[in-house]
Amino acid sequence: MTITPIQVDTVIRNIGQLVTVAQQPLPQASGSLQVISNAAVAAYNGKITWIGSDREAEQFFRDAAINQGQDITIIDAGGVVVTPGLVDSHTHLLFAGDRAEEFHLRRNGVSYAELLRQGRGILTTMHATRNTSPEALTELALARLATMRAYGTTTAEVKTGYGLDFASEERCLQIINALASSQAPGSLRIVPTFLGAHSLPPEYKERREAYVDLVVDQMLPSFVGLARFCDVYCEREAFTFEECRRILTRARELGYQLKIHADQLSPSGGTRLAAELGAISADHLDHASDADLDALREAGVVATLLPGCSYTLRTPYPSARRLLDRGLTVALATDFNPGTSYSENMQTMLELAMSAMGMTLEEALAAGTLHGARALGLQNEIGSIEVDKRCELALWSIRDYHEIGYHFGVNLIQSILLA
Repeated sequence: MTITPIQVDTVIRNIGQLVTVAQQPLPQASGSLQVISNAAVAAYNGKITWIGSDREAEQFFRDAAINQGQDITIIDAGGVVVTPGLVDSHTHLLFAGDRAEEFHLRRNGVSYAELLRQGRGILTTMHATRNTSPEALTELALARLATMRAYGTTTAEVKTGYGLDFASEERCLQIINALASSQAPGSLRIVPTFLGAHSLPPEYKERREAYVDLVVDQMLPSFVGLARFCDVYCEREAFTFEECRRILTRARELGYQLKIHADQLSPSGGTRLAAELGAISADHLDHASDADLDALREAGVVATLLPGCSYTLRTPYPSARRLLDRGLTVALATDFNPGTSYSENMQTMLELAMSAMGMTLEEALAAGTLHGARALGLQNEIGSIEVDKRCELALWSIRDYHEIGYHFGVNLIQSILLA
């Protein structure tokens, strides 16, 4: 039999279950997640070049090594489960300080909205972030990224939104971009998002329109190329429907892709606006109406659910089943931030989605990988294990992927691999 030569520099062998989440049917794969037992994966320059059964691998790659005249790195997976790396498509990880006091105030009955009215919440983090050096902010971010990596995340979106003035937002974007361009081996892929419309800064308390002007006329044009996305917090405690429409319309004109914090605390119209403007994702959706969700589906917008917020705020979990049954593409993310979801752990989000939001294991895994990639517009590059995609893999310390969610409260990730 003639074997078509392929380029290979890394082979992962002895994979007990390869959970590919592939978009197209694969030979020897079964189930909705396209699982291959006793599998192997090959990569070259960080891209997957071959997927198949382990028994086919040895002769195949011996021939490849001879043809290429170079050594191939062989990695023994030890019979464990391998999935795509987890994709965290909504985080606020660049910040200083903490809000532990607020967490306990909420436990004693003070609402999140009341904390915002008191000038706490996001503004507490704003003050701490403005007063922290770029070097210290970078070190904090690196530590959090290392934690994300340890729990299986290989790609993370990172938002600004704790500077809320021109200089501080620019500084945060420069830090995020420096982290994104790091050449350190095994570095996570980072996707930058500009969230200048996160909260009204105190110096603009009586001048809302002036701050929106600042975002639209100065920040957005100046930050082109520093952020892939523009996001807004469409909420009565933050920015109005019309303010968000103005900001996002200008962002779209300048070439940003769009995201929206939509209908989290109240029916603010954010979901409808996401559909109207063709956002990549609408996130939260706790108070979205059926009509809004239908519009979201028709516009092809990814619905991103953030169960860590419901856990922290002790609010009802939005039903993933409701969204899935309406035909929406649903992603899961941590919303890692110091106020309402202080967790870098995507495994926890999968567990909460299964236990409290009506998702099956298969739906949750797809939501935390391929659909998270869709929420970043990267579904053709990452999120599933397929030829020509980036080799971003999570190796789990389990032999059957059904242990995910079943064995909870512990870290089931053995390592990640970014070939």
